[in-house]
Amino acid sequence: DAMDVITDPEVDAVWICSPSQFHADQIKACAANGKHVFCEKPIATDLAETVEAINEMNEAGLKLMIGLQRRFDQNFIRVKKAIIDKEVGDTIMVKLCSRDPAPPPFEYVKGGGGIFNDMAVHDLDMTRFLVGEDPIDILSVGSCHIDKSIEVLDGSEAFDTAACILRYPNGVQAMVDVCRQSSYGYDQRAEVLGTKGMIATDNVYPNTARLFKTDFTGNADMPYDFFLQRYNEAYVTETIAFCESLVNDTPVPCTGEDGLVALVMSIAADMSAAENRWVKFSEVVNSVYCSTPTECELVAQSDVFPEGFRPASDATELLVPDVDAQKEGKEARSGWKTRVAKFLRKNK
Repeated sequence: DAMDVITDPEVDAVWICSPSQFHADQIKACAANGKHVFCEKPIATDLAETVEAINEMNEAGLKLMIGLQRRFDQNFIRVKKAIIDKEVGDTIMVKLCSRDPAPPPFEYVKGGGGIFNDMAVHDLDMTRFLVGEDPIDILSVGSCHIDKSIEVLDGSEAFDTAACILRYPNGVQAMVDVCRQSSYGYDQRAEVLGTKGMIATDNVYPNTARLFKTDFTGNADMPYDFFLQRYNEAYVTETIAFCESLVNDTPVPCTGEDGLVALVMSIAADMSAAENRWVKFSEVVNSVYCSTPTECELVAQSDVFPEGFRPASDATELLVPDVDAQKEGKEARSGWKTRVAKFLRKNK
């Protein structure tokens, strides 16, 4: 039982890799029992519950790291380095594609939250990781080409193919395309166009052998066809990073805030496809109201705004500072306490 681990006095940290619907409650239980947490994305399937879980960890002074493993893949890390070092100049455009070898079963897709939440969220997060800024708005579309049986499902669960355009500050654009089937193997690539050049990644193959024939020239074998093979090194690297953070008491490299913003991005993408329009990410953030850092609700589910409601424009405004920010004596960017203090001063 999960609680046997969470309540064990000999346990200092917990890895949460359970089904998504259990994540938030298990994170909250860890916070109550003084356990640091590594949690696979998502933190929760509900935005308000996500904020509550993060804030409970932050208020308890515990580390929370989110498993967005592509940030630890050496291919994407090299692209990020090129951006930081200005090897391609100033970023103009980012492109990402994510195409699975075969579609998942109907039972997986049903209730999974749709293609933006269970698949494209990794690519959306990667655009933010590479650009190094929070996005402004998004336009998304979706369709079904591979498995027609899912067309009976609701919303973006009926899509097996989707595309997104994101706008970032300074006119930077990002484009994402995802598909649940790729006949040539697991297709995960990135490209960044800058003012001085371009950098791109290729797929990962089990070997470097190439075949040369009269009718074919190319890799002798297909790319890896399973995500555990493709990202095996990245999973190991992120695990080591979390352990080093605990041992050395350093900030985790992928925070609760990163997990929250990734969820906001996927929700906005879903909303855009459903409503056929550009959606500002602040619209999604505005839908959450917190009477305290650990008591939140979605105001969109109510016809009456809660007393004292003031919409947040940035996801970080919903969070209290994490443990590392507290140690440095800093508030999170426009954090929850700062926002409340400003409101109280304004309304004296």
